[in-house]
Amino acid sequence: MKFSSKKFFFVRHAESLWNAQNLCQGRADIDISPKGLNDARAFAKQVAKMPIYQIFTSPLKRALHTATIIKEYHPEAGFSILEELSERDWGSLTGMPSEEMYRIETLEEKELEPLLDPSIESRKALQERVTQGLHKAFEKHEEPLLVSHGRLFVTLCEVLGTPLIRQIPNLSLIEFTYISGQWHMRSIE
Repeated sequence: MKFSSKKFFFVRHAESLWNAQNLCQGRADIDISPKGLNDARAFAKQVAKMPIYQIFTSPLKRALHTATIIKEYHPEAGFSILEELSERDWGSLTGMPSEEMYRIETLEEKELEPLLDPSIESRKALQERVTQGLHKAFEKHEEPLLVSHGRLFVTLCEVLGTPLIRQIPNLSLIEFTYISGQWHMRSIE
């Protein structure tokens, strides 16, 4: 998948109240936990000198709150909410143990189990939404910072053809770079 940009950054939101309980959140609008709040402040301080000119965030509280804290250390940066960066909608399965969600996701990827529940956003629809979100972000800035969610990150890897990382920790900072006709990613410590 080609985009006009050659580089962007991705941050998974700070720990949420449901992350702490290992529950699948999907589109449930769960805020960050007290630990997540402290970690987000420490993270924002660590990246304070990083050149960030445009922040795009999911509208869900856990991502929006994280992005707002990062923005405090980058007051000149633009700030936009993109619905396309929202987490996958798990429909009636929202609130299930995360391990069960990972199991279902793995079966879907291997096409061993069709998606039977129409309340769940399909992988194809999610891939299309992620692609639209990237295009919108790149229209505003050539090196955006995206603040979003774990399942969205998995889909981002699929869309860009990078190695699939099933679960990145909260507040992971990932740099995506387009080199020699393909996307590469690396974790920034």
